[in-house]
Amino acid sequence: MKKYSLAAFLLFLCVGVMLVNQRTSEGEKMNTWPNLPAPIGEAPMLITSAGQATEGKVFSFITKDLHLEGDYRPRALASDLYDYSTLVIVAGYSPHGLNQTYRSIKEEKKRVHRLLHEAERSSIPTILIHMGGAARDDEITWSIMEESMHHLDYVIGFREMKQKKELVKLADDYDVPVTLVDEMEDLRTPFNSVFR
Repeated sequence: MKKYSLAAFLLFLCVGVMLVNQRTSEGEKMNTWPNLPAPIGEAPMLITSAGQATEGKVFSFITKDLHLEGDYRPRALASDLYDYSTLVIVAGYSPHGLNQTYRSIKEEKKRVHRLLHEAERSSIPTILIHMGGAARDDEITWSIMEESMHHLDYVIGFREMKQKKELVKLADDYDVPVTLVDEMEDLRTPFNSVFR
């Protein structure tokens, strides 16, 4: 009898642990990719900023370290895409950076919107990078990402952002793969998978 009661106890314990695990992991479950299964982009790439934060320039250094051919042009226009095979938009709003361009945020969003339309019209893959994490978790940066999502082919961001669940859900709605990383060094592998 003791043998059966011990087996029953262990069975109930296992089922209980599985149920508790399932409940706690459901809240954290997000459909993200570690990296792309196959390349979608080709060099050369145009890297531009959406919001004029400095992260665009920092990201251009990462691409140089990866030996990927491309140019960083923070004020690129849709007409500049003719020479490129991939568009990389680094989202992050900076009021100081935007002041340097003598543009309003409305004009900046219009510039990005035109770039996205031209890339889509020309069948140029578009990747959005959100490197600012919690530091760039503002309404303007979020609105840039939200308005861009239906034009994107891939999104890479930081796990620490406040709106990560909303970002993953929005990307899911448009069937855009998302990779969330923990730190800047981790951006290299998923971004490299865009090209190799």
